[in-house]
Amino acid sequence: VKLNNIKYHEPVKTAGGCLISRTFYKHLDQEIPIYIQTPRLKVNSDLEILDSKTYIELELDKRHINFYEFINNIDDQNIKETFTNSEDWFQEKLPMDVVDDFYKTNIKMRKYNKSPIIKFKIPLYKNNSRKSCDIFGDDLKPVDVSEIKKNTDVICILELEGIKFFKQRFETEWKVVQLRVYKPKEE
Repeated sequence: VKLNNIKYHEPVKTAGGCLISRTFYKHLDQEIPIYIQTPRLKVNSDLEILDSKTYIELELDKRHINFYEFINNIDDQNIKETFTNSEDWFQEKLPMDVVDDFYKTNIKMRKYNKSPIIKFKIPLYKNNSRKSCDIFGDDLKPVDVSEIKKNTDVICILELEGIKFFKQRFETEWKVVQLRVYKPKEE
């Protein structure tokens, strides 16, 4: 992925009242959505399915350094774009230190000797009220969301939706569009 080919649209208001700058990848004069496949990652905690938002927390260990760096590079690119476009987007030239302070990464560093955690939004809704994420087992057959438990391994297909702006912070908006769950091996 060439970061220079990521294009940002002017932020628009969402139903929740915040702003989102949608991102696309410029390829052969077309703007296409950005989908990324994660490496095989361990689920850090059981899912809590809420009406409005559900998140999945995944552990990043030493084997995932390239993915960790990729996410950090996207974060840096989003900070740079927000700084560069702040006057057009918010009618105010924001200083780099303010932009940097307001940015919240999806990666959470933990105590010494613990792997960092990365958190993604996963579209799951109680009572299947809306279209949600496709979930498959390692045999590629659909499985129930209850299969996503702490310490299971998963691979996610993520969509980079854009940069979401709140009053005093902004963050990269990733959405899990597909998830493959690997059942633990029987002893």
